[in-house]
Amino acid sequence: MPQHAASNLTYREEGRRLEEELQWIRAVKAGHPEAYKFLVQRYQSMVYHVCLKMTADSVSAKDLSQDIFLKAYSALPAFREESSFSTWLYQIAVRKCLDWKRAHQREQARRTMGEVSENDWVTAETPEKIVLSEEMNSRIRQIVDELQEPYKSAVQMYYFEQCSYQEIAKRRGITAKTVESQLYRARQMMRQKRRGAQVKMRTHSIPDGRLRRP
Repeated sequence: MPQHAASNLTYREEGRRLEEELQWIRAVKAGHPEAYKFLVQRYQSMVYHVCLKMTADSVSAKDLSQDIFLKAYSALPAFREESSFSTWLYQIAVRKCLDWKRAHQREQARRTMGEVSENDWVTAETPEKIVLSEEMNSRIRQIVDELQEPYKSAVQMYYFEQCSYQEIAKRRGITAKTVESQLYRARQMMRQKRRGAQVKMRTHSIPDGRLRRP
């Protein structure tokens, strides 16, 4: 089959897929909750792998997956169909996982502080340092949330999920070169947003390396 014909077929299949999802979503909104199971079946694998990637724990990933679909179901009336359901669901999944990671890290920090000996208090991080670090990460996440697609998803997957260019490209159906270009453009926009909001950070630019996990 010629390449252009295969591409046209792919576009038609994707169009039918999106239309089918909209029918399920509208059915749920119209009072037919049983239609939601089709959305769960279609995206349960994607959501689970996002959770597993961000938690590195299969049990937590399964629990989070259930919470994410419950959250998406309750928020479905607010879904405006301005973006694809998969993008909308993915953002819910990432935010839920980030909440889990923050809570998990706080619990680990609490346990660690309880185990610190009296002599170790001299070198331990002070509450002030911890607050400043969390504040900086919060500002970075706010800037990321303000990005438009496809830049927001690219940043979330690369920096927060620690995905490689190749992994992002495979999951989004684009080339690794396109991923690199989107991340470059996203960093430029993040710098502009940071300067516009006069966000005070310790460094003078958004680093090209991985952001420290929240």
